[in-house]
Amino acid sequence: MFKITKMTSLQVVKVAVGASIGTIMEWYDFFIAALLATTVWPLIFFPVFNPVVGIAASISAYVVTYFARPIGGYIFGHYGDRTGRKTMLIWTLMLMGVSSIIIGITPDYHTIGWVAPAIIILMRLLLGLGLGGEWGGAASWVLEFAAKSKYRGFWTSWINFALYTGLGLGAGLLILFRTLNPTNFVTIGWRYLFIIGGIMVMIGIIIRYTIAESPLFAALKNKGEVDDSPALKVLKSEWKTIMLDALSWAYIITATSGVILAYSVPYLTALKFDPTFAIYTVMISAMSGAISTVIGGVITDFWSKKGVMILSIILVIIFSYPYFLLLSTKNIALVILAQSLLLAFATLGFGAIPKRFGEHFHIKYRYSGAGLSYQIGAAFGSIPILFPPLFAILAGGFLNAWPYVMVMLVVVSLLSLVAAIFVKETEWLSAD
Repeated sequence: MFKITKMTSLQVVKVAVGASIGTIMEWYDFFIAALLATTVWPLIFFPVFNPVVGIAASISAYVVTYFARPIGGYIFGHYGDRTGRKTMLIWTLMLMGVSSIIIGITPDYHTIGWVAPAIIILMRLLLGLGLGGEWGGAASWVLEFAAKSKYRGFWTSWINFALYTGLGLGAGLLILFRTLNPTNFVTIGWRYLFIIGGIMVMIGIIIRYTIAESPLFAALKNKGEVDDSPALKVLKSEWKTIMLDALSWAYIITATSGVILAYSVPYLTALKFDPTFAIYTVMISAMSGAISTVIGGVITDFWSKKGVMILSIILVIIFSYPYFLLLSTKNIALVILAQSLLLAFATLGFGAIPKRFGEHFHIKYRYSGAGLSYQIGAAFGSIPILFPPLFAILAGGFLNAWPYVMVMLVVVSLLSLVAAIFVKETEWLSAD
């Protein structure tokens, strides 16, 4: 047993920024791929298919990243709970950066044939491993620095705030490059985005290198109480909590990647909106999501973590039908409102997740437990991402597929609601 040292606000700010900057860089890259999977990659990596099937194949290449994430969560969680949060978080960034740069320089299908999409899929898998090990470590790092703070929800919400900051940054640069050189964007312009992402990740590595290890983990290690098999043991002893946590946030992935990215962009394009405008709505909704994430985290410091999650899910369910009605109006303001509100309602619960998941697990198993909860949920929530293009095939186009997409969102949200209600709340803050 040892005393938790209270960190100064400056110390907590430093680690929160360091953890968040790395997450911004990673999710900038991750969501850039989501946007390009519905616009550019079908043309250069899967040109032998018809447009709808090409989009489906391209999105599949994007989705494989999600299924590599639980594996990354297990591997990096294991070593993160044995050797430290900081070291593993540097390695996750390195894996992300290398993968991003290779994607940016991979020749197209017409140059090297099927080798091109094979390289993209392989790099997305490696990227998924790095991404899988990122969140659990970042959330643990910040939570353990802020363990004595009354505002742990606020500090840890920065981790998920960074996700949508990265989404907004990626969408913004995508618009910029499309505008500056629209004729060459499909052939070369999009590549600069991945190269820039790789460079930014390298900067994130330097920033993280300068930040201290978690004081709680360092004390645990000095006492010789680090577990030899943390990931395996937490899976055996806390599998119910992990699975309920995972399912409780799957609706956020479905709303973000399944509805807003995989469906609304091609849907708005089918409505004759300029593709740049469709991406612009994603950028605006990302700003809304980032703000709502912090609000959700702050609310947990004064109310219930479970309550915030349940409220968020109910709001998404209620808004699911009005969302598609607003998109179909073809009114620019109402379309932006629809995108912003859906993401704001979903991310209200997102702000509660780092504190909630982290406090569900003892410090010996926190990196592994929180990371696996998050990444398994991401993998489960990503399955519906494959459905919009399939629905479009069944319905005769993206314009007619919205009822199926709406049902998909509601069903996943109801499953998340059940899980959020039944998971038991705990507050493991020290090694005691």
